[in-house]
Amino acid sequence: MEKIKKALAFSLSLLMLLGAFGCTGGTADETSTPPPVSDATPNPESTLDVPDDVTYQDTITIGVANDITTLDPQGSNTDANMMAFILTHETLVEVDPETNEVIPGMAKSWKVSEDGCTFTFEIPDNVKFSDGTSCTASDVKYTYERARESSFTKTKVELVTDIQVIDNTHVSITIVKPSQEFLLLLAHQSMSILSEKLVTEDEFGYQIGTGRYQVEEWIPGDQISFVRSEYFYGEQAPTSRVVFRLIKEESSRLIALQTGEIDVCIDPLSTDLSYIEDDSALELIKIPNYVLLYLAINNERKGLDDVHVRKAIAYATDKASMIEVGYNGEGFVHDHWVNRGQFGWYDGLEAYGYDLEKAKAELALSPYKPGELKFRVIYNGTAKENMALVLQEDLAQIGIELELIKLETAALKGVLNDAALDYDLCLYQFTDNLGTDFTLRNQFGSYEEDGVLKKNGSNRANMKDPVYNAMIDEALVEQDPAKREQMYNDIEAYLNNIMPIVPIATSYINIGVKKGLSGVKWNGTAKHDYRYICLPVE
Repeated sequence: MEKIKKALAFSLSLLMLLGAFGCTGGTADETSTPPPVSDATPNPESTLDVPDDVTYQDTITIGVANDITTLDPQGSNTDANMMAFILTHETLVEVDPETNEVIPGMAKSWKVSEDGCTFTFEIPDNVKFSDGTSCTASDVKYTYERARESSFTKTKVELVTDIQVIDNTHVSITIVKPSQEFLLLLAHQSMSILSEKLVTEDEFGYQIGTGRYQVEEWIPGDQISFVRSEYFYGEQAPTSRVVFRLIKEESSRLIALQTGEIDVCIDPLSTDLSYIEDDSALELIKIPNYVLLYLAINNERKGLDDVHVRKAIAYATDKASMIEVGYNGEGFVHDHWVNRGQFGWYDGLEAYGYDLEKAKAELALSPYKPGELKFRVIYNGTAKENMALVLQEDLAQIGIELELIKLETAALKGVLNDAALDYDLCLYQFTDNLGTDFTLRNQFGSYEEDGVLKKNGSNRANMKDPVYNAMIDEALVEQDPAKREQMYNDIEAYLNNIMPIVPIATSYINIGVKKGLSGVKWNGTAKHDYRYICLPVE
């Protein structure tokens, strides 16, 4: 294993030397932790204070790594789709990425009943969809009722017992019991408000929202463009047209930025960051992120359904080396089941450090002997490919064979979202940060349907555990902060004992932009807000 780790490390070092000066950063270890995302100030010009007396570039093109897969907000949780929905649709409330506080979205105000169970929202009387039709409280009710039918959204409305349209501008939503995080759930882009008339009458009516932009043209596998909506009721966006251009290969995205073909380069290779830093026409934006890289384990696959096999894999996962070869050392080991900074983080949690002897001991407690287990791991991208090589070598040391399968992003998500769940392991990322319950419920929770437990949409572990479900349900409604925190500590300990996945790392979100570009809310979840993006004309 050391041989392959050294070879990968040498390759990365060589690439850095060829790039003149490498970007400095923290070295991965068991104790390093990233600065809070809200404290990061990588781009002081990233603000919504856009002056009116400046002429801006008409079109801004953003080079992205992942393709749009659907324009239905309730049909996906992927980052690429969410960024499109931020442009085209609105949610009743939003979350400020700097403070994590709930702020007004479409709803200009709301009231909460004394028992904490009924929320009454007021929306402006001049809200229109991008086709010119009015948006009313009835559309809000329709949206949330429709959300019950999607695995991506049903968990966000499962507490809802009643929705009442008071008049065109007021709607009340009642939940079965007080929830500490209900408003956070409503801020998720998958809860974007839809038009009942358009969705029921038009096959693609869901793509029409009340946002600042509307879809101009979508060419799957190539690009999607958005133009300003003439019917938007609020402040006009400074840029007329925004384009997401799909460029899958990292170095090609960087070249496109350097040559002026694109204005924003999302996720360049860590080893190429010096090219951006050394270019006077470009800026490097660097954000500590909430994105959790983890090894998804299909808990219902033969072999992986044994907790000792899962623990053996956890002990054999050299997270620090994976960070070194995948993120060029600019990452942070993650051993927890919630995101850093989230309520309920358990400081006393016992980590599964890299220990091949403990891994072998756990495997010995299973029904399997070394050499009897073989699994496939699927992944996408160069960074995860390097990480998978490290994992393959380490698992070989304890007698588990690992087949590496690199897929295009769309194909990878297709496998994960297919009802067949035909995968063993997957190097994947969880990118949402809408509260502790949302993280725990979506990654590991399940719901009952016709007497059978079915996994939630982002539950890549395929975990169906009624004991766990009861624990998160009880924690969600606990009103005493100290008791609630202890309950989440207990939940972290419970997950740590059954090891449904292997948390690996958080890192940085890197973005290369043309100098002078501003107006973006860069988000630690990688779901950036481009509604006010602009670039002054020289």
